[in-house]
Amino acid sequence: MDLQLIRKIDRVHPYPAKFPIDLALNYISKYTDDNGTVFDPFLGSGTTLLAARLLNRFGYGTDINHIAILISSFKQLQLTKEDVFELQSFIARFENNSHDIFKNTKLFSYPSIEHWFCKNAIVVLSAIKYEINNLRTFEQQQFANLVFSAIINTVSNQESDTRYAAISKPNMTIEHLTDVFVKKFKCILDMFIVFNNAYTSNTLIQIHLQDAKQCDKIIPLNSVDLILTSPPYPNTYDYYLYHKHRMNWLEYDVKFSMEKEIGSRREFSSLKKSQDKFDDDLYEIFAACNKTLKDNGHIVIVMGDGRIQGEIYDAKTHIERIGRKLKWELIDYSYTSLDETSRSFQQSYRTKGKKEHILTFKKERTNEN
Repeated sequence: MDLQLIRKIDRVHPYPAKFPIDLALNYISKYTDDNGTVFDPFLGSGTTLLAARLLNRFGYGTDINHIAILISSFKQLQLTKEDVFELQSFIARFENNSHDIFKNTKLFSYPSIEHWFCKNAIVVLSAIKYEINNLRTFEQQQFANLVFSAIINTVSNQESDTRYAAISKPNMTIEHLTDVFVKKFKCILDMFIVFNNAYTSNTLIQIHLQDAKQCDKIIPLNSVDLILTSPPYPNTYDYYLYHKHRMNWLEYDVKFSMEKEIGSRREFSSLKKSQDKFDDDLYEIFAACNKTLKDNGHIVIVMGDGRIQGEIYDAKTHIERIGRKLKWELIDYSYTSLDETSRSFQQSYRTKGKKEHILTFKKERTNEN
């Protein structure tokens, strides 16, 4: 297994606070057999299901963020030779005929777009969007939309993927912006061709844009061997907000992602919700997940501490409490310092003493039989 290539595929699109693919491969290998079933209710960028694909496991994933679904679906994509040829032709046409394409493109618009994008960026992104819509197959469009989404924040006025503020960025010329897309597209396509040829898979992976509180309605009961997931670190990040412009350009429903997201800074810094609200949401989600889990199945939860209403939210204590209510036995535990692992976040979020915990539980056998 080419771990260097796999790590690059796993990091193909910006997505903060993700655990490494090595961790997912390790736990799936440890707690499932060949053709076992893995479920990630907080799918994020799809690391769990990428590992499941590589290890020939069945997999389910749910998330309420459209960009999470886009990235996760990309990692399951399998392109035909015809798809690859069409994508190579697509980027060659865009690179060689961009000036003609720009002249004939109708500019895309949404409220506040001119605050967040300079005129040249709107022209280039509108042209990319138009050209992607002319691709022949869903798979080709899915690939191109992943690249499109990956560059949107880079060419916007948004400061970064962890800082939602408008700033002026230098060198936003038509030529530079075109080059950003072309180089990113070629790089990802070259990498994906190697990955696609090396890791074909017939394993069934299902990805759902779905509130995890309803997961037991779409995943067969008592069918999952391992739940491997990383819930939001409370009051640390707003996934809907930092992906907002990506969702706007791709015409996804931002409001859906915003209202369904749990643990966000919107909830706990703006709306002043209590720790109990987050605990209730987590319990409701894990109670639904528990119905899909086999007796003696395992649950691995990667979760960092947060700060709510001025108090540290000790994730280990709260997750253990939820586990006891669900009759999960804690069988393994480890942690690292978040101050060492969250350097992409603003300094104000990196409170001394916060930890990132890995808790492994085993579901107790029921007495129904």
